[in-house]
Amino acid sequence: MEEDSWQPVAAFIDTSLEMIGRVQPFVRALAAQPAREDIAPKVIGFGFRLFHFIKGKSLALGFDHLASPAAAMEYLLDQLRSGGIPLSPAHISLLDEACGFFERGMAVVREERSDQCLAAAASGFASVLRQAALAQDDAGAGEGTGCGLPEEEREAFLWEMEHLVGTAEQECVLWDFIVVDLDRVTELSRLLSRMKQYFTLYGFHDPERICLSMASTLNRFVQGECFQTEYPERVLLRSLDAIRTALAAFPANHAMAVADLERHLASLQGLMRQPLGELLIEAGLADAATIDQALAVQRSDPEGQPRLLGEVLVDLGRVTSAQIEHALREQHDKRALALEAEDVCDAGERIAPESPLAVAIDGRKLERVHLLLEQLVPLRLPEQHQEYLAELQEIVRSWRRDALASLAGRLQRVVHDLAAASGKRVRFIVEGIEALKETGQAAVLADSLFHLLRNSVEHGLELVEERTHSGKKTIGRLHLLILRQGEEIWLSVEDDGRGFDGERMDALLIGRGQLTAADLGQLTNKERFVLLSSKPSQPSEQEHDGEPGLVAVRRNLRTVGGTMDAITRPGKGTCVTLRVPRRP
Repeated sequence: MEEDSWQPVAAFIDTSLEMIGRVQPFVRALAAQPAREDIAPKVIGFGFRLFHFIKGKSLALGFDHLASPAAAMEYLLDQLRSGGIPLSPAHISLLDEACGFFERGMAVVREERSDQCLAAAASGFASVLRQAALAQDDAGAGEGTGCGLPEEEREAFLWEMEHLVGTAEQECVLWDFIVVDLDRVTELSRLLSRMKQYFTLYGFHDPERICLSMASTLNRFVQGECFQTEYPERVLLRSLDAIRTALAAFPANHAMAVADLERHLASLQGLMRQPLGELLIEAGLADAATIDQALAVQRSDPEGQPRLLGEVLVDLGRVTSAQIEHALREQHDKRALALEAEDVCDAGERIAPESPLAVAIDGRKLERVHLLLEQLVPLRLPEQHQEYLAELQEIVRSWRRDALASLAGRLQRVVHDLAAASGKRVRFIVEGIEALKETGQAAVLADSLFHLLRNSVEHGLELVEERTHSGKKTIGRLHLLILRQGEEIWLSVEDDGRGFDGERMDALLIGRGQLTAADLGQLTNKERFVLLSSKPSQPSEQEHDGEPGLVAVRRNLRTVGGTMDAITRPGKGTCVTLRVPRRP
Protein backbone atom coordinates (compact mmCIF):
# COMPACT_ATOMS: atom_id res chain seq x y z
CA MET A 1 0.00 0.00 0.00
CA GLU A 2 1.47 3.35 -1.09
CA GLU A 3 1.90 6.35 1.22
CA ASP A 4 -0.87 8.47 -0.32
CA SER A 5 -3.44 5.73 0.34
CA TRP A 6 -1.92 4.78 3.71
CA GLN A 7 -2.79 8.04 5.47
CA PRO A 8 -6.55 7.28 5.81
CA VAL A 9 -5.65 3.79 7.08
CA ALA A 10 -3.28 5.17 9.69
CA ALA A 11 -5.97 7.61 10.84
CA PHE A 12 -8.51 4.74 11.03
CA ILE A 13 -6.14 2.63 13.15
CA ASP A 14 -5.36 5.53 15.52
CA THR A 15 -9.03 6.41 15.97
CA SER A 16 -10.01 2.76 16.52
CA LEU A 17 -7.31 2.23 19.16
CA GLU A 18 -8.33 5.44 20.89
CA MET A 19 -11.98 4.35 21.01
CA ILE A 20 -11.01 0.86 22.23
CA GLY A 21 -8.88 2.47 24.96
CA ARG A 22 -11.89 4.46 26.16
CA VAL A 23 -14.25 1.47 26.19
CA GLN A 24 -11.97 -1.22 27.63
CA PRO A 25 -11.82 0.01 31.28
CA PHE A 26 -15.61 0.04 31.52
CA VAL A 27 -15.86 -3.41 29.91
CA ARG A 28 -13.42 -4.84 32.43
CA ALA A 29 -15.21 -3.13 35.32
CA LEU A 30 -18.49 -4.69 34.16
CA ALA A 31 -16.77 -8.08 33.78
CA ALA A 32 -15.64 -7.83 37.43
CA GLN A 33 -19.13 -6.76 38.58
CA PRO A 34 -21.75 -8.01 36.06
CA ALA A 35 -24.61 -6.74 38.23
CA ARG A 36 -23.65 -3.07 37.87
CA GLU A 37 -26.69 -1.76 36.05
CA ASP A 38 -25.33 1.78 36.16
CA ILE A 39 -22.58 1.13 33.60
CA ALA A 40 -24.05 -1.73 31.55
CA PRO A 41 -26.08 0.55 29.18
CA LYS A 42 -23.05 2.82 28.67
CA VAL A 43 -20.80 -0.12 27.86
CA ILE A 44 -23.29 -1.50 25.34
CA GLY A 45 -23.85 1.92 23.76
CA PHE A 46 -20.15 2.80 23.55
CA GLY A 47 -19.34 -0.67 22.25
CA PHE A 48 -22.02 -0.48 19.56
CA ARG A 49 -20.64 2.84 18.27
CA LEU A 50 -17.08 1.45 18.34
CA PHE A 51 -17.82 -1.63 16.24
CA HIS A 52 -20.17 0.25 13.92
CA PHE A 53 -17.27 2.61 13.19
CA ILE A 54 -14.77 -0.23 12.67
CA LYS A 55 -17.15 -2.12 10.38
CA GLY A 56 -17.93 0.89 8.18
CA LYS A 57 -14.34 2.07 7.82
CA SER A 58 -13.01 -1.46 7.28
CA LEU A 59 -15.41 -2.01 4.39
CA ALA A 60 -14.48 1.34 2.85
CA LEU A 61 -10.76 0.65 3.17
CA GLY A 62 -10.97 -2.92 1.87
CA PHE A 63 -10.19 -4.69 5.19
CA ASP A 64 -12.86 -7.37 4.84
CA HIS A 65 -11.41 -9.63 7.54
CA LEU A 66 -11.71 -6.82 10.09
CA ALA A 67 -15.20 -5.94 8.89
CA SER A 68 -16.70 -9.41 9.39
CA PRO A 69 -16.25 -9.79 13.20
CA ALA A 70 -16.97 -6.08 13.67
CA ALA A 71 -20.34 -6.52 11.95
CA ALA A 72 -21.11 -9.61 14.05
CA MET A 73 -20.18 -7.76 17.28
CA GLU A 74 -22.25 -4.76 16.23
CA TYR A 75 -25.29 -6.99 15.72
CA LEU A 76 -24.80 -8.73 19.08
CA LEU A 77 -24.62 -5.37 20.88
CA ASP A 78 -27.67 -4.13 18.98
CA GLN A 79 -29.59 -7.18 20.18
CA LEU A 80 -28.50 -6.43 23.75
CA ARG A 81 -29.29 -2.73 23.38
CA SER A 82 -32.80 -3.36 22.07
CA GLY A 83 -33.57 -6.06 24.65
CA GLY A 84 -33.72 -8.80 22.05
CA ILE A 85 -31.50 -10.94 24.28
CA PRO A 86 -30.57 -10.42 27.95
CA LEU A 87 -27.04 -9.38 28.91
CA SER A 88 -25.02 -12.24 30.41
CA PRO A 89 -21.47 -12.64 31.74
CA ALA A 90 -20.67 -14.56 28.53
CA HIS A 91 -21.61 -11.52 26.44
CA ILE A 92 -19.43 -9.25 28.58
CA SER A 93 -16.56 -11.70 28.17
CA LEU A 94 -17.06 -11.68 24.38
CA LEU A 95 -17.03 -7.88 24.36
CA ASP A 96 -13.76 -7.86 26.30
CA GLU A 97 -12.33 -10.46 23.92
CA ALA A 98 -13.45 -8.40 20.91
CA CYS A 99 -11.64 -5.31 22.23
CA GLY A 100 -8.48 -7.38 22.59
CA PHE A 101 -8.92 -8.95 19.15
CA PHE A 102 -9.21 -5.60 17.38
CA GLU A 103 -6.41 -4.09 19.44
CA ARG A 104 -4.09 -6.85 18.23
CA GLY A 105 -5.61 -6.78 14.74
CA MET A 106 -4.94 -3.06 14.31
CA ALA A 107 -1.30 -3.64 15.25
CA VAL A 108 -1.05 -6.38 12.63
CA VAL A 109 -2.61 -4.16 9.94
CA ARG A 110 -0.23 -1.33 10.81
CA GLU A 111 2.76 -3.65 10.48
CA GLU A 112 1.65 -5.74 7.47
CA ARG A 113 -0.42 -3.03 5.75
CA SER A 114 -2.97 -5.79 5.13
CA ASP A 115 -5.49 -7.81 7.13
CA GLN A 116 -4.97 -10.98 5.09
CA CYS A 117 -3.19 -12.87 7.89
CA LEU A 118 -6.22 -12.26 10.15
CA ALA A 119 -8.51 -14.23 7.82
CA ALA A 120 -8.75 -17.48 9.76
CA ALA A 121 -8.97 -15.92 13.24
CA ALA A 122 -11.49 -13.28 12.11
CA SER A 123 -13.71 -15.85 10.42
CA GLY A 124 -13.79 -18.10 13.49
CA PHE A 125 -14.42 -15.24 15.91
CA ALA A 126 -17.21 -13.83 13.72
CA SER A 127 -18.89 -17.24 13.74
CA VAL A 128 -18.75 -17.38 17.57
CA LEU A 129 -20.27 -13.90 17.81
CA ARG A 130 -23.09 -14.77 15.42
CA GLN A 131 -23.97 -17.88 17.38
CA ALA A 132 -24.05 -15.83 20.58
CA ALA A 133 -26.35 -13.28 18.97
CA LEU A 134 -28.73 -15.89 17.58
CA ALA A 135 -28.59 -18.38 20.45
CA GLN A 136 -32.06 -17.36 21.65
CA ASP A 137 -33.41 -16.29 18.29
CA ASP A 138 -35.78 -18.74 16.63
CA ALA A 139 -35.74 -16.84 13.36
CA GLY A 140 -32.98 -19.01 11.99
CA ALA A 141 -35.23 -22.06 11.95
CA GLY A 142 -37.02 -21.00 8.77
CA GLU A 143 -37.26 -22.90 5.55
CA GLY A 144 -34.28 -21.32 3.86
CA THR A 145 -36.08 -18.00 3.28
CA GLY A 146 -33.33 -15.93 4.88
CA CYS A 147 -35.34 -14.80 7.89
CA GLY A 148 -32.46 -15.98 10.12
CA LEU A 149 -30.09 -13.37 8.66
CA PRO A 150 -30.52 -9.99 10.36
CA GLU A 151 -30.80 -7.08 7.97
CA GLU A 152 -27.93 -5.25 9.68
CA GLU A 153 -25.61 -8.19 9.04
CA ARG A 154 -26.53 -9.04 5.46
CA GLU A 155 -23.87 -6.91 3.79
CA ALA A 156 -21.05 -8.35 5.90
CA PHE A 157 -22.38 -11.91 5.42
CA LEU A 158 -22.53 -11.58 1.62
CA TRP A 159 -19.04 -10.05 1.54
CA GLU A 160 -17.65 -12.88 3.60
CA MET A 161 -19.37 -15.60 1.58
CA GLU A 162 -18.16 -14.01 -1.65
CA HIS A 163 -14.57 -14.37 -0.47
CA LEU A 164 -15.08 -17.94 0.73
CA VAL A 165 -16.72 -19.00 -2.55
CA GLY A 166 -13.95 -17.25 -4.48
CA THR A 167 -11.24 -18.98 -2.45
CA ALA A 168 -12.85 -22.39 -2.97
CA GLU A 169 -13.23 -21.65 -6.68
CA GLN A 170 -9.54 -20.80 -7.02
CA GLU A 171 -8.52 -24.06 -5.41
CA CYS A 172 -10.77 -25.99 -7.80
CA VAL A 173 -9.41 -24.06 -10.79
CA LEU A 174 -5.90 -25.11 -9.72
CA TRP A 175 -7.04 -28.68 -9.13
CA ASP A 176 -4.20 -30.37 -11.02
CA PHE A 177 -1.78 -28.87 -8.52
CA ILE A 178 -3.68 -29.20 -5.25
CA VAL A 179 -4.90 -32.77 -5.85
CA VAL A 180 -1.37 -34.07 -5.21
CA ASP A 181 -1.24 -32.23 -1.87
CA LEU A 182 -3.67 -33.93 0.54
CA ASP A 183 -3.11 -31.22 3.16
CA ARG A 184 -4.35 -28.64 0.71
CA VAL A 185 -7.36 -30.76 -0.21
CA THR A 186 -8.09 -31.09 3.52
CA GLU A 187 -7.97 -27.30 3.88
CA LEU A 188 -10.43 -26.95 1.01
CA SER A 189 -12.73 -29.42 2.74
CA ARG A 190 -12.48 -27.39 5.96
CA LEU A 191 -13.30 -24.19 4.09
CA LEU A 192 -16.42 -25.82 2.64
CA SER A 193 -17.36 -27.06 6.12
CA ARG A 194 -17.03 -23.49 7.41
CA MET A 195 -19.33 -22.28 4.63
CA LYS A 196 -21.76 -25.03 5.58
CA GLN A 197 -21.76 -23.84 9.21
CA TYR A 198 -22.64 -20.28 8.15
CA PHE A 199 -25.51 -21.48 5.98
CA THR A 200 -26.74 -23.74 8.80
CA LEU A 201 -26.63 -20.86 11.26
CA TYR A 202 -28.97 -18.74 9.15
CA GLY A 203 -31.24 -21.56 7.98
CA PHE A 204 -30.12 -21.58 4.32
CA HIS A 205 -30.61 -25.28 3.75
CA ASP A 206 -29.99 -25.60 0.00
CA PRO A 207 -26.42 -24.25 -0.05
CA GLU A 208 -25.83 -25.98 3.29
CA ARG A 209 -26.53 -29.38 1.72
CA ILE A 210 -24.27 -28.65 -1.27
CA CYS A 211 -21.35 -27.57 0.97
CA LEU A 212 -21.84 -30.67 3.13
CA SER A 213 -21.78 -32.96 0.07
CA MET A 214 -18.70 -31.26 -1.36
CA ALA A 215 -16.79 -31.46 1.94
CA SER A 216 -17.80 -35.10 2.42
CA THR A 217 -16.62 -36.00 -1.10
CA LEU A 218 -13.22 -34.38 -0.54
CA ASN A 219 -12.84 -36.09 2.84
CA ARG A 220 -13.44 -39.48 1.21
CA PHE A 221 -10.74 -38.69 -1.33
CA VAL A 222 -8.30 -37.72 1.43
CA GLN A 223 -9.07 -41.01 3.18
CA GLY A 224 -7.98 -43.00 0.14
CA GLU A 225 -11.01 -43.39 -2.11
CA CYS A 226 -10.70 -42.57 -5.81
CA PHE A 227 -12.81 -40.39 -8.05
CA GLN A 228 -14.61 -42.30 -10.78
CA THR A 229 -14.58 -39.36 -13.21
CA GLU A 230 -11.64 -37.65 -14.91
CA TYR A 231 -12.41 -34.01 -14.05
CA PRO A 232 -14.07 -33.87 -10.62
CA GLU A 233 -13.13 -30.21 -10.22
CA ARG A 234 -15.64 -29.28 -12.92
CA VAL A 235 -18.47 -30.76 -10.88
CA LEU A 236 -17.21 -28.89 -7.81
CA LEU A 237 -17.05 -25.65 -9.80
CA ARG A 238 -20.60 -26.06 -11.06
CA SER A 239 -21.78 -26.56 -7.49
CA LEU A 240 -19.95 -23.40 -6.41
CA ASP A 241 -21.53 -21.54 -9.34
CA ALA A 242 -24.95 -22.65 -8.07
CA ILE A 243 -24.16 -21.27 -4.61
CA ARG A 244 -22.88 -18.03 -6.14
CA THR A 245 -26.10 -17.62 -8.13
CA ALA A 246 -28.19 -18.16 -4.97
CA LEU A 247 -26.12 -15.55 -3.10
CA ALA A 248 -26.51 -13.06 -5.94
CA ALA A 249 -30.31 -13.48 -5.89
CA PHE A 250 -30.57 -13.07 -2.12
CA PRO A 251 -30.75 -9.23 -1.90
CA ALA A 252 -33.75 -9.23 -4.25
CA ASN A 253 -35.81 -12.10 -2.85
CA HIS A 254 -34.29 -12.75 0.63
CA ALA A 255 -34.20 -16.45 -0.24
CA MET A 256 -31.26 -18.77 -0.82
CA ALA A 257 -32.79 -21.42 -3.06
CA VAL A 258 -30.48 -23.39 -5.36
CA ALA A 259 -31.93 -24.28 -8.74
CA ASP A 260 -31.74 -28.01 -9.63
CA LEU A 261 -30.54 -28.78 -6.09
CA GLU A 262 -31.11 -32.54 -6.30
CA ARG A 263 -29.29 -32.72 -9.62
CA HIS A 264 -26.25 -30.96 -8.12
CA LEU A 265 -26.29 -33.29 -5.13
CA ALA A 266 -26.58 -36.38 -7.34
CA SER A 267 -23.65 -35.15 -9.47
CA LEU A 268 -21.50 -34.75 -6.36
CA GLN A 269 -22.49 -38.18 -5.09
CA GLY A 270 -21.58 -39.63 -8.48
CA LEU A 271 -17.96 -38.52 -8.15
CA MET A 272 -17.19 -41.40 -5.78
CA ARG A 273 -18.09 -45.05 -6.12
CA GLN A 274 -20.09 -46.07 -3.07
CA PRO A 275 -19.87 -49.63 -1.74
CA LEU A 276 -23.05 -51.66 -2.14
CA GLY A 277 -23.57 -51.76 1.62
CA GLU A 278 -23.66 -47.94 1.82
CA LEU A 279 -26.08 -47.77 -1.10
CA LEU A 280 -28.49 -50.19 0.56
CA ILE A 281 -28.30 -48.36 3.90
CA GLU A 282 -28.95 -44.98 2.20
CA ALA A 283 -31.94 -46.50 0.37
CA GLY A 284 -33.34 -47.84 3.65
CA LEU A 285 -33.17 -51.44 2.41
CA ALA A 286 -30.71 -52.59 5.08
CA ASP A 287 -29.16 -51.41 8.32
CA ALA A 288 -25.52 -51.45 9.43
CA ALA A 289 -26.02 -54.64 11.49
CA THR A 290 -27.36 -56.50 8.45
CA ILE A 291 -24.40 -55.42 6.32
CA ASP A 292 -21.95 -56.49 9.06
CA GLN A 293 -23.66 -59.89 9.26
CA ALA A 294 -23.43 -60.37 5.49
CA LEU A 295 -19.75 -59.35 5.47
CA ALA A 296 -19.04 -61.93 8.22
CA VAL A 297 -20.72 -64.64 6.16
CA GLN A 298 -18.76 -63.52 3.10
CA ARG A 299 -15.46 -63.81 5.00
CA SER A 300 -16.38 -67.32 6.19
CA ASP A 301 -16.77 -68.61 2.63
CA PRO A 302 -14.19 -71.21 1.55
CA GLU A 303 -10.93 -69.69 0.33
CA GLY A 304 -10.98 -68.98 -3.38
CA GLN A 305 -14.79 -69.11 -3.55
CA PRO A 306 -15.95 -65.75 -2.11
CA ARG A 307 -19.42 -64.62 -3.02
CA LEU A 308 -20.40 -61.06 -3.83
CA LEU A 309 -21.97 -59.12 -0.98
CA GLY A 310 -25.22 -58.81 -2.92
CA GLU A 311 -25.41 -62.58 -3.37
CA VAL A 312 -24.92 -63.12 0.37
CA LEU A 313 -27.68 -60.63 1.22
CA VAL A 314 -30.07 -62.28 -1.23
CA ASP A 315 -29.26 -65.75 0.20
CA LEU A 316 -29.93 -64.42 3.70
CA GLY A 317 -33.32 -63.13 2.54
CA ARG A 318 -32.50 -59.55 3.53
CA VAL A 319 -32.96 -57.99 0.09
CA THR A 320 -34.08 -59.08 -3.36
CA SER A 321 -32.06 -59.15 -6.55
CA ALA A 322 -34.36 -56.46 -7.97
CA GLN A 323 -33.59 -54.14 -5.04
CA ILE A 324 -29.84 -54.60 -5.50
CA GLU A 325 -30.13 -53.93 -9.22
CA HIS A 326 -32.15 -50.79 -8.49
CA ALA A 327 -29.51 -49.49 -6.03
CA LEU A 328 -26.69 -50.14 -8.50
CA ARG A 329 -28.66 -48.51 -11.31
CA GLU A 330 -29.15 -45.38 -9.19
CA GLN A 331 -25.39 -45.23 -8.57
CA HIS A 332 -24.77 -45.57 -12.31
CA ASP A 333 -27.23 -42.72 -12.98
CA LYS A 334 -25.46 -40.48 -10.46
CA ARG A 335 -22.13 -41.16 -12.12
CA ALA A 336 -23.72 -40.28 -15.47
CA LEU A 337 -24.87 -36.97 -13.99
CA ALA A 338 -21.34 -36.29 -12.72
CA LEU A 339 -19.94 -36.98 -16.18
CA GLU A 340 -22.57 -34.72 -17.71
CA ALA A 341 -21.66 -31.94 -15.26
CA GLU A 342 -18.03 -32.25 -16.37
CA ASP A 343 -19.00 -31.35 -19.93
CA VAL A 344 -18.64 -27.57 -20.04
CA CYS A 345 -20.82 -25.58 -22.36
CA ASP A 346 -19.36 -23.07 -24.79
CA ALA A 347 -16.61 -21.22 -22.96
CA GLY A 348 -17.78 -17.86 -24.23
CA GLU A 349 -21.15 -18.35 -22.52
CA ARG A 350 -19.53 -19.47 -19.28
CA ILE A 351 -17.08 -16.62 -18.89
CA ALA A 352 -18.49 -13.63 -20.69
CA PRO A 353 -20.69 -12.36 -17.83
CA GLU A 354 -19.18 -10.88 -14.71
CA SER A 355 -19.19 -13.05 -11.63
CA PRO A 356 -22.73 -12.85 -10.15
CA LEU A 357 -21.16 -11.70 -6.89
CA ALA A 358 -18.92 -9.08 -8.45
CA VAL A 359 -19.85 -5.48 -7.71
CA ALA A 360 -22.08 -4.32 -10.55
CA ILE A 361 -19.91 -1.35 -11.57
CA ASP A 362 -18.91 -0.40 -15.10
CA GLY A 363 -15.10 -0.23 -15.03
CA ARG A 364 -14.88 2.71 -17.43
CA LYS A 365 -17.43 4.71 -15.44
CA LEU A 366 -15.55 3.95 -12.23
CA GLU A 367 -12.33 5.31 -13.73
CA ARG A 368 -14.24 8.40 -14.92
CA VAL A 369 -15.56 9.01 -11.40
CA HIS A 370 -12.01 8.65 -10.06
CA LEU A 371 -10.69 11.27 -12.50
CA LEU A 372 -13.54 13.68 -11.73
CA LEU A 373 -12.86 13.42 -8.00
CA GLU A 374 -9.19 14.15 -8.59
CA GLN A 375 -10.14 17.31 -10.49
CA LEU A 376 -12.17 18.46 -7.47
CA VAL A 377 -9.23 18.10 -5.08
CA PRO A 378 -7.47 21.41 -5.98
CA LEU A 379 -10.71 23.38 -5.60
CA ARG A 380 -11.21 25.40 -2.45
CA LEU A 381 -14.28 23.63 -1.17
CA PRO A 382 -15.79 24.34 2.27
CA GLU A 383 -14.26 22.25 5.04
CA GLN A 384 -17.31 20.01 5.46
CA HIS A 385 -17.31 19.35 1.70
CA GLN A 386 -13.62 18.43 1.82
CA GLU A 387 -14.50 15.71 4.32
CA TYR A 388 -17.17 14.33 1.99
CA LEU A 389 -14.73 14.47 -0.93
CA ALA A 390 -12.09 12.54 1.04
CA GLU A 391 -14.63 9.85 1.90
CA LEU A 392 -15.76 9.56 -1.72
CA GLN A 393 -12.14 9.21 -2.83
CA GLU A 394 -11.56 6.42 -0.34
CA ILE A 395 -14.71 4.58 -1.44
CA VAL A 396 -13.61 4.73 -5.09
CA ARG A 397 -10.10 3.52 -4.12
CA SER A 398 -11.72 0.65 -2.25
CA TRP A 399 -13.81 -0.31 -5.28
CA ARG A 400 -10.74 -0.22 -7.50
CA ARG A 401 -8.81 -2.42 -5.06
CA ASP A 402 -11.70 -4.89 -4.96
CA ALA A 403 -11.86 -5.00 -8.76
CA LEU A 404 -8.12 -5.70 -9.07
CA ALA A 405 -8.14 -8.27 -6.26
CA SER A 406 -10.88 -10.24 -7.98
CA LEU A 407 -9.48 -9.81 -11.49
CA ALA A 408 -6.68 -12.37 -11.04
CA GLY A 409 -9.20 -14.94 -9.84
CA ARG A 410 -11.58 -14.23 -12.71
CA LEU A 411 -8.75 -14.58 -15.24
CA GLN A 412 -7.82 -17.94 -13.69
CA ARG A 413 -11.41 -19.08 -14.15
CA VAL A 414 -11.44 -17.76 -17.73
CA VAL A 415 -8.36 -19.80 -18.64
CA HIS A 416 -9.70 -22.89 -16.86
CA ASP A 417 -13.01 -22.81 -18.75
CA LEU A 418 -11.33 -22.06 -22.09
CA ALA A 419 -8.93 -24.96 -21.59
CA ALA A 420 -11.75 -27.30 -20.63
CA ALA A 421 -13.80 -26.28 -23.67
CA SER A 422 -10.76 -26.75 -25.93
CA GLY A 423 -9.79 -30.12 -24.45
CA LYS A 424 -6.41 -28.80 -23.30
CA ARG A 425 -4.44 -28.80 -20.06
CA VAL A 426 -3.01 -25.44 -19.02
CA ARG A 427 -1.01 -24.13 -16.08
CA PHE A 428 -1.72 -20.39 -15.77
CA ILE A 429 0.44 -18.07 -13.65
CA VAL A 430 -0.47 -14.44 -12.85
CA GLU A 431 2.10 -11.96 -11.52
CA GLY A 432 1.97 -8.21 -10.81
CA ILE A 433 -1.79 -7.67 -11.25
CA GLU A 434 -1.73 -4.80 -8.72
CA ALA A 435 0.34 -2.68 -11.16
CA LEU A 436 -2.78 -2.24 -13.33
CA LYS A 437 -4.02 0.46 -10.95
CA GLU A 438 -1.23 2.73 -12.18
CA THR A 439 -2.67 2.80 -15.69
CA GLY A 440 -6.05 4.22 -14.74
CA GLN A 441 -7.55 1.94 -17.43
CA ALA A 442 -7.90 -1.42 -15.68
CA ALA A 443 -11.29 -2.22 -17.26
CA VAL A 444 -10.06 -1.60 -20.83
CA LEU A 445 -6.90 -3.62 -20.28
CA ALA A 446 -8.78 -6.48 -18.63
CA ASP A 447 -10.81 -6.80 -21.83
CA SER A 448 -7.59 -6.89 -23.86
CA LEU A 449 -6.11 -9.53 -21.56
CA PHE A 450 -9.17 -11.68 -22.09
CA HIS A 451 -8.64 -11.63 -25.87
CA LEU A 452 -4.93 -12.43 -25.55
CA LEU A 453 -5.53 -15.30 -23.13
CA ARG A 454 -8.25 -16.69 -25.36
CA ASN A 455 -5.96 -16.58 -28.39
CA SER A 456 -3.21 -18.38 -26.47
CA VAL A 457 -5.48 -21.15 -25.19
CA GLU A 458 -7.52 -21.72 -28.32
CA HIS A 459 -4.87 -21.15 -31.01
CA GLY A 460 -1.43 -21.08 -29.40
CA LEU A 461 -1.35 -24.02 -27.00
CA GLU A 462 -1.60 -27.51 -28.44
CA LEU A 463 -3.72 -30.51 -27.50
CA VAL A 464 -2.13 -33.06 -25.18
CA GLU A 465 -1.46 -35.50 -28.03
CA GLU A 466 0.24 -32.85 -30.17
CA ARG A 467 2.41 -31.68 -27.28
CA THR A 468 3.43 -35.25 -26.48
CA HIS A 469 4.32 -35.87 -30.12
CA SER A 470 6.47 -32.70 -30.08
CA GLY A 471 8.31 -33.81 -26.95
CA LYS A 472 6.68 -31.15 -24.74
CA LYS A 473 5.12 -31.51 -21.32
CA THR A 474 1.44 -32.47 -21.55
CA ILE A 475 0.35 -29.40 -19.57
CA GLY A 476 0.80 -26.14 -21.46
CA ARG A 477 2.28 -23.08 -19.75
CA LEU A 478 0.59 -19.67 -19.88
CA HIS A 479 2.10 -16.72 -18.03
CA LEU A 480 0.66 -13.23 -17.45
CA LEU A 481 3.28 -10.79 -16.15
CA ILE A 482 2.59 -7.10 -15.44
CA LEU A 483 5.61 -4.88 -14.77
CA ARG A 484 6.44 -1.22 -14.20
CA GLN A 485 8.98 -0.11 -16.80
CA GLY A 486 9.89 3.56 -16.42
CA GLU A 487 6.83 5.62 -17.33
CA GLU A 488 5.05 2.62 -18.79
CA ILE A 489 3.25 -0.52 -17.61
CA TRP A 490 4.05 -3.64 -19.60
CA LEU A 491 1.54 -6.49 -19.79
CA SER A 492 2.99 -9.67 -21.29
CA VAL A 493 1.04 -12.83 -22.14
CA GLU A 494 3.42 -15.66 -22.96
CA ASP A 495 2.69 -19.29 -23.85
CA ASP A 496 4.84 -22.27 -24.78
CA GLY A 497 2.60 -23.34 -27.65
CA ARG A 498 3.10 -23.76 -31.36
CA GLY A 499 3.93 -20.13 -32.13
CA PHE A 500 2.43 -18.21 -35.01
CA ASP A 501 1.67 -20.42 -37.97
CA GLY A 502 3.14 -18.46 -40.89
CA GLU A 503 1.05 -20.20 -43.53
CA ARG A 504 -2.17 -19.59 -41.61
CA MET A 505 -1.27 -15.92 -41.06
CA ASP A 506 -0.59 -15.48 -44.75
CA ALA A 507 -3.91 -17.13 -45.63
CA LEU A 508 -5.78 -14.82 -43.26
CA LEU A 509 -4.06 -11.70 -44.59
CA ILE A 510 -4.78 -12.65 -48.20
CA GLY A 511 -8.38 -13.55 -47.30
CA ARG A 512 -8.83 -10.15 -45.71
CA GLY A 513 -7.51 -8.39 -48.79
CA GLN A 514 -4.65 -6.80 -46.86
CA LEU A 515 -1.95 -8.06 -49.22
CA THR A 516 -1.38 -10.35 -52.16
CA ALA A 517 0.63 -13.53 -52.44
CA ALA A 518 3.36 -11.55 -54.19
CA ASP A 519 3.80 -9.37 -51.10
CA LEU A 520 4.39 -12.24 -48.67
CA GLY A 521 8.09 -12.72 -49.29
CA GLN A 522 8.83 -9.09 -48.45
CA LEU A 523 7.29 -9.18 -44.94
CA THR A 524 8.86 -10.14 -41.63
CA ASN A 525 6.87 -12.04 -39.00
CA LYS A 526 6.63 -8.83 -36.97
CA GLU A 527 5.13 -6.98 -39.95
CA ARG A 528 2.71 -9.84 -40.49
CA PHE A 529 1.64 -9.58 -36.84
CA VAL A 530 1.03 -5.82 -37.15
CA LEU A 531 -1.16 -6.36 -40.20
CA LEU A 532 -2.98 -9.25 -38.55
CA SER A 533 -3.92 -7.05 -35.58
CA SER A 534 -5.15 -4.23 -37.82
CA LYS A 535 -8.73 -3.78 -38.92
CA PRO A 536 -9.26 -5.90 -42.07
CA SER A 537 -10.70 -4.29 -45.18
CA GLN A 538 -12.97 -7.29 -45.62
CA PRO A 539 -13.80 -10.11 -43.18
CA SER A 540 -12.39 -13.56 -43.81
CA GLU A 541 -14.51 -16.67 -43.74
CA GLN A 542 -11.78 -18.34 -41.71
CA GLU A 543 -12.33 -16.00 -38.77
CA HIS A 544 -14.97 -16.12 -36.07
CA ASP A 545 -17.94 -13.77 -36.21
CA GLY A 546 -17.22 -10.29 -34.85
CA GLU A 547 -13.84 -8.59 -34.48
CA PRO A 548 -10.81 -10.86 -34.25
CA GLY A 549 -9.23 -10.81 -30.81
CA LEU A 550 -6.01 -9.06 -31.82
CA VAL A 551 -7.94 -6.36 -33.67
CA ALA A 552 -10.01 -5.71 -30.54
CA VAL A 553 -6.81 -5.45 -28.49
CA ARG A 554 -5.31 -2.95 -30.94
CA ARG A 555 -8.53 -0.90 -30.83
CA ASN A 556 -8.50 -0.87 -27.01
CA LEU A 557 -4.88 0.20 -26.95
CA ARG A 558 -5.59 3.21 -29.15
CA THR A 559 -8.01 4.52 -26.51
CA VAL A 560 -5.32 4.44 -23.79
CA GLY A 561 -2.33 5.50 -25.91
CA GLY A 562 -0.68 2.09 -25.80
CA THR A 563 1.22 -0.13 -28.23
CA MET A 564 1.48 -3.88 -28.85
CA ASP A 565 4.39 -6.05 -29.90
CA ALA A 566 4.93 -9.79 -30.27
CA ILE A 567 7.78 -12.27 -30.31
CA THR A 568 7.07 -15.72 -31.71
CA ARG A 569 9.20 -18.82 -32.13
CA PRO A 570 7.68 -21.56 -34.26
CA GLY A 571 7.12 -24.63 -32.12
CA LYS A 572 8.29 -22.82 -28.97
CA GLY A 573 5.59 -20.28 -28.18
CA THR A 574 4.55 -16.64 -28.40
CA CYS A 575 4.86 -13.59 -26.16
CA VAL A 576 2.56 -10.61 -26.78
CA THR A 577 3.39 -7.45 -24.84
CA LEU A 578 1.14 -4.43 -24.33
CA ARG A 579 2.86 -1.18 -23.36
CA VAL A 580 0.64 1.51 -21.85
CA PRO A 581 1.55 4.80 -20.15
CA ARG A 582 1.42 5.06 -16.37
CA ARG A 583 -1.22 7.49 -15.17
CA PRO A 584 0.33 10.74 -13.94
